[in-house]
Amino acid sequence: MREKEVTERFDNLIDEMENIFENLNEEGARFLKEGDYEKAKKVMGKVREIKKIRDEAENLQTRWEGIFEKTSRGPLKRKKRDKKRKSYPRGIKTPEKDFVIPILEAIDELGGVGSVKEVLKKVFQKMEKRLNDYDFKSIPSHPDRFRWENTAMWCRQSLVDDGFLSPEAKRGLWVLTEKGKARLEQERKKQEAPSLFDENK
Repeated sequence: MREKEVTERFDNLIDEMENIFENLNEEGARFLKEGDYEKAKKVMGKVREIKKIRDEAENLQTRWEGIFEKTSRGPLKRKKRDKKRKSYPRGIKTPEKDFVIPILEAIDELGGVGSVKEVLKKVFQKMEKRLNDYDFKSIPSHPDRFRWENTAMWCRQSLVDDGFLSPEAKRGLWVLTEKGKARLEQERKKQEAPSLFDENK
C-alpha cells in the first residue's frame, strides 16, 4: 500500500468516526428531550470517548504525512491549488483551537445565542483568510459540508465540555454561558493590554 493510500484510509476512518459522532449527538439530544437523562449521559460519554479517539487518529495521520514530507523523495504529489489560499499537505487542516475565540465572538455578537447557520456564517467571516485548501474539501459522509465546518462543530462540542457553551441549549442553537463570556472578556483584555516591548512605556 502506498503512502498516499494510507493517508486516504486515515481520511475515511476519521470521516466515519465523525458520522457516528453526529448520530450519537442526535441520539443524546433525543434522550434529553424525552427526559431520559441516564441514557443521555451514557451516550454523551461515548461522544467524549469518540472525540478523543478521533483526535488521536488525526495526530497519527499528521505524523504519517510528516514522515514523507521529510524524506529525500520530497512531499507527496498534490493537485494544483488555489493560489489565493495557503497550500498545505493533505490532512493538515486549521486546528480546532483556532476556532475557539471566533466561535465565542460570533455567539456573543448574536446576543449570546445563535443558530448553527448564523454562528458558522460569522465564524467564516472571521476566519476566511486563515482557512486553507484542505479546510474547503467536502466530507464523504456529508458532501455538502466543508471540513472547516466540521472542525467548528467538533470545537463546539469541546466548548460545551469545557463549560463555555451550554449543554442544555435547544437543538440547533449554540448558547454562551457565563464562563464563556468570561473567557471572551479575558481574551479581549489580553488583546487590549499594552505590549511589554512597547518602547514608549
